[in-house]
Amino acid sequence: MLATPAVLAAQVRSATPAPTPPPALRARIVGTVYDSAATQWLGGATVQLVDAANPSNVRTAITAANGRFTIDSVAVGTYLIGFFHQRLDQLAIEAPLFRVNITTPDTLEVPLTIPSAETIITKRCGPGDPEQPMGLYMGFVRTAATSQPVPAARVRAQYTEVTVGARGVERRYPSRFGSSTDEGLFTLCGVPRNAPVTARAYAGADSTGFIELRVPRSGLLVRDLFIGSTSKGTGAVRGAVKSASGKEIASARVVLWGASGNGTNTTNGKYALDGLPTGTQMVEARAIGYQPMRIVVDVPGADTAIADITLEALVATVDTMRVRGDRVSVQMAEFEKRRRAGFGSFIDENQLNTRSPIFMADIFRTVPGISIASGQSAQGRVLMRGNAGTCAPAVFLNGMNVPVPDGNLDAIVNSQEVMAVEVYSRTSSVPPQFDSRNGCGSIVVWTGARKPRR
Repeated sequence: MLATPAVLAAQVRSATPAPTPPPALRARIVGTVYDSAATQWLGGATVQLVDAANPSNVRTAITAANGRFTIDSVAVGTYLIGFFHQRLDQLAIEAPLFRVNITTPDTLEVPLTIPSAETIITKRCGPGDPEQPMGLYMGFVRTAATSQPVPAARVRAQYTEVTVGARGVERRYPSRFGSSTDEGLFTLCGVPRNAPVTARAYAGADSTGFIELRVPRSGLLVRDLFIGSTSKGTGAVRGAVKSASGKEIASARVVLWGASGNGTNTTNGKYALDGLPTGTQMVEARAIGYQPMRIVVDVPGADTAIADITLEALVATVDTMRVRGDRVSVQMAEFEKRRRAGFGSFIDENQLNTRSPIFMADIFRTVPGISIASGQSAQGRVLMRGNAGTCAPAVFLNGMNVPVPDGNLDAIVNSQEVMAVEVYSRTSSVPPQFDSRNGCGSIVVWTGARKPRR
């Protein structure tokens, strides 16, 4: 029986496969994530590509150590691309989103960046002076016990300014103060670039230790501060002291800087410090034949902090002649002149070495006219005893009037850095240069390296 044309057509259709639709256009997105503030590639960043028409359609890639990322097989359409990283949280900024239009199956290069240090400084501090650009120290104040942010904490950074004038070389010690926001963020504008600063944070009776940090050449210093109990507590630090070649140093001395009672010697290059105040502290290691080294350590409330220290060999140099015509000798000559005049109370470096003060209040406990109050400060607040009760005296640090309304002198200077002190409890006896006319006397603190105890 012959097949009809209709039957033949049906057989042909059944034997012929259906045509394959053309493949959809697929593109590749490659790129880099660069930290312009730190001038380095940002590894470990999470890059996300979100479909603008369907936000639930999200593609993710993780950057390699060199900052590179790749997202393959991206369909034609419009997308938004951005990234996440802990570095953004540290800088308290959000990465910008970029729109990407895919129209061809070509490879598309997408660079992503964190803003430069200059951009961040200008945003936080304003344009400033181009002739003398300022630096910025920023970070978060957190508790040592829980790492939760601390609002309304006070942060201070002190640095040295050297000027050359008619009186020769003079040094000043300005300070920058700031308070943390509800999120714990603090910003201190105006710190010097490429220079060391001494920082401290405090809130109520809790604080950090005094720590040394260095502002980089870029001018942007980012470092969180953890506050904890200032008394001996549950903090502990362990680690090893080694030479630059990796050899363990058996004769090193390791101390908590600023607290002469917390120290130990290494055993087989290992050390352990216990019963320390918690929070951000500074540990110092010394050994004969090596340069001393200080490192900043975050001491938690329960766990033990690990801090290995590397000491550089001490390079032998020819001893230089020392000329005692500098600022320190001039200030001490004036100090002695005022002491011979017989007004006020005076404490020199030998008396300070005898007292071995841990906190600033320890310097003044036996000084006539001084009252030490506890209040919110575990270190003690230095107040004057007046006719109408106690009051906060005017405080001069290296000749500069520094506001200390609560009498907490530890907020402005470390007791280990004090070389001499003058106390004028009677307003009538205050020298004119140290008279603030606050009606409560004056305290004058001079800082510098103290000579060894005689």
